[in-house]
Amino acid sequence: MMTDPIADMLTCIRNAVRIERPRVEMPLSKVKRGLAEVLKREGYIWDWNEEQPEGAPNKKLAIDLKYGPNGERVIRHIR
Repeated sequence: MMTDPIADMLTCIRNAVRIERPRVEMPLSKVKRGLAEVLKREGYIWDWNEEQPEGAPNKKLAIDLKYGPNGERVIRHIR
């Protein structure tokens, strides 16, 4: 069985925006890092960074989601 890491990333973001979470974390990869940079450059997220949780063997990608001044969602649809 194969998984699609980009679809998984977008699903994590979509679900986090739906419940208005300020931040979402996922396993890190070069492709996800690049996609997060594009989302930041285009103004859909505040920022992203790589984190190494204590005791964890793999790094995580943490994305700070962006909302408007009245809490409205900046990311409305992901298709």
